[in-house]
Amino acid sequence: MNKNISLRRKLLFSLLLPMLFIWGIGSIGSYYFAYKFANIAYDRSLADSARDLARQITVVNGRETLDLPPAAEKMFLTDEFDKIYLKVTNSDGELLAGEPNLPSPAVHSRSNDLIMHDGLLLGRKLRIASRYYLPLKSQSKRPVLVQAAETLNKRKILANEILTALVLPQLLLILSASLVVWLGISSGLQPLQHLRSEITARSHRDLSPVEGGHAPMEVLPIIDSINGLMARLDEAMSAQQSFVSNAAHQLRTPVAGLITRIDLALRQTDSGSLLHSLQQLRVSSERIARLVSQMLDLAKAGPDVNKTPELRPLNLTETVQEATKAWFSQALGKKIDIGYEGPNEEIMINGDKFLMKILLDNLLDNALRYSPPGSSVTTKLEKNGSIILSVEDNGPGIPVEERDLVFQRFYRILGNNAEGSGLGLSIVKEIANLHEATVAIDGTGGHGGTAVKLIFNRSHAQNRDRSRANY
Repeated sequence: MNKNISLRRKLLFSLLLPMLFIWGIGSIGSYYFAYKFANIAYDRSLADSARDLARQITVVNGRETLDLPPAAEKMFLTDEFDKIYLKVTNSDGELLAGEPNLPSPAVHSRSNDLIMHDGLLLGRKLRIASRYYLPLKSQSKRPVLVQAAETLNKRKILANEILTALVLPQLLLILSASLVVWLGISSGLQPLQHLRSEITARSHRDLSPVEGGHAPMEVLPIIDSINGLMARLDEAMSAQQSFVSNAAHQLRTPVAGLITRIDLALRQTDSGSLLHSLQQLRVSSERIARLVSQMLDLAKAGPDVNKTPELRPLNLTETVQEATKAWFSQALGKKIDIGYEGPNEEIMINGDKFLMKILLDNLLDNALRYSPPGSSVTTKLEKNGSIILSVEDNGPGIPVEERDLVFQRFYRILGNNAEGSGLGLSIVKEIANLHEATVAIDGTGGHGGTAVKLIFNRSHAQNRDRSRANY
């Protein structure tokens, strides 16, 4: 189920819902005031009816009497929408006319005072105007209670008419505003539509920057992020294409040589010549195997747009010592002294043990490959503010002008007869970058040789226990 919400719809709801909420609150307030004003208007009319009714009271033989002709009473009680009631009670509480069950006011008032109150008759809600009236020539000096009452239908009708007159135009205005907002949002989202169309129409090989000249300011950060991603993808794809091209070129020569040697061996009839050919085939196969292994290591250590190695606490001392011991047999076979010089205590870094082993294997392989018999290869660890890992040899050394170039893939120094693929130091450089370490190449003194150093930029205490272990 797609849970994504349209940005256009989200913006519309964000604007429309508060407007509808305000409209609802306003409608409730409008109904309250409309009903209040309707009550005021009809209360005045009901009060006038009670006053007119009081004027029809006369005193005959000392007793109050309502002088209201039947036709006048019928007219008084006739209404199109409401039921009308009247009640007149003399000073003795005797009913002179009207509905006897009409509720009286809760409090007695002075003469000619008007009391507006609510009541209930036969289940109907009423609005009642009660007036205490003292007729002329009255001897009791006590006022007569005159009441006029009606149901509430006209009031509700008037309140609804006022409410409709107020609320309906507001609702139409909100709907019109919603249409305008919808069109405005659609217009405002056009740059995103153009951006989507432009990206959709592109070839998967087109990683050029997206144009953002006509885009609004809010969209520019998105375009900048997309262009940054495009640049990184272009760099990664260029590096990949370069690697594949160089790898194909580097593999073509040894594979062709291997096929030629196989053809030559197939034509040999003498056992001595055949053995020599097989030995050459083994050398060629080892060279291809090493080249393939280094290319795989480089692929693992190289930048990956989808994955970054997880760096964990790593005992660098133990890792360097183990890697140095692993090359003892190869060093012994070449009559090269190999050893470790540095602290025996733990030196911890954040690193990947597998990648650090690949890095050390390539440094030690290069050192043993280029060092003459009788020389020495030393791995060193130093901790003085920063951690420094180095591998030193007594080989021919690397000219100063080529010390930056040797980190390029498949780069080899001319005039060097040692077998190599030109990938070892490239792998070292990639792994060092992943560990946020810098790589430098120095000479080892006046007797030639090379020292490759990795500097981990972290502050640590000075080591006191130093030794050299030979293997």
